Amino acid sequence: MRYLTIPLLVFLFTCQTYTPWKSEWKQKDGSEVFYAAVSAKASVQAIESGSLAMRRTTCVNATNLLSTSPKLTSILLENESLELTETEIKDLGRLISAHKIKPKQDSCQSEEGGFFLASPAWENCQCLYIIEYPGGRSQFRQDITQVK
Repeated sequence: MRYLTIPLLVFLFTCQTYTPWKSEWKQKDGSEVFYAAVSAKASVQAIESGSLAMRRTTCVNATNLLSTSPKLTSILLENESLELTETEIKDLGRLISAHKIKPKQDSCQSEEGGFFLASPAWENCQCLYIIEYPGGRSQFRQDITQVK
């Protein structure tokens, strides 16, 4: 029985599947918040080093950079399936910046399965950020209407 357990554990570790998160509005503690899924890549140095910890750290740090204002505006707009002109996007970006929204990292995952030996785990990752847009989705839609 003990000899069966080890291969089973190896199988489970190497066959994990990645399920991407999606950006969407959800109810949380009685208010509507936006969950933004942000993907990024570890630094070249981290990938070349072979260090799993370094790949994870640089990948997660890259998602932190991407979760700021310009990217935040595009993620929110993608979810609404709206197209705005470049000027309207800039105006909306300024409006969003005025809200002083600070995305909060909820969780992160490697975009690769297996974690065995020379695995590419954490070369690419995805983090989920909670965005508490003042007034929720209805206010965001009003802000879009304001810039159109």
